[in-house]
Amino acid sequence: MKRAIFIITIMFVSIYDYSFALTGDEALANFRGRMNSIGKLTGIIAWSHSSGESYTGSFKYMSPGKIYIKFSNPSGKTIVSNGRSLWVYSPGSNICGVQDLGGGGSGGIAALTSGYFAIVTAQGPGGYTIKLKSSDKSFSEIILMVDSTFFLKKAMLKSKSGGTYNFSISNINSDASVISSIFDFNVPSSAQVVKNPLNIK
Repeated sequence: MKRAIFIITIMFVSIYDYSFALTGDEALANFRGRMNSIGKLTGIIAWSHSSGESYTGSFKYMSPGKIYIKFSNPSGKTIVSNGRSLWVYSPGSNICGVQDLGGGGSGGIAALTSGYFAIVTAQGPGGYTIKLKSSDKSFSEIILMVDSTFFLKKAMLKSKSGGTYNFSISNINSDASVISSIFDFNVPSSAQVVKNPLNIK
């Protein structure tokens, strides 16, 4: 089903417009510039993995590198980052992972695309599809589906191990009120705290 949905998406953006064709490098630069220009956003984020896991939640974002996600599926889990620390809290297990980001966030998906070879595989009035390839990155292929302003709509990340992540964002609002204090997560006093879980081998 996930593969069918992706194929349908490609079909909808496969009307090419070669008269204003961009190179892969130009499209990728436009994408990075667009994403890095965002000051604040709210919306819905959904992602799934080829293993069958899926997540949906509402998010709030503030530049630079601050994110707050409250999940509705699975319900209750929260991910928060102030750009310096990342908190992942699950009320079901009452465990909160706290990851040190080394003084700064990752830069999001725009920074994730660094070091890739890019080609534009589809271009039309509705936007672009940009395919990124690398032989030495954790994700061997990244496919970005962006609108006509190069704002991200969907992304597919394929790992070297064969797993695939699908991401989408919707209900975007750049005018909604976002309060900066929500990006400093208050860990419940009863929660078990696990420091730097991403560093555990």
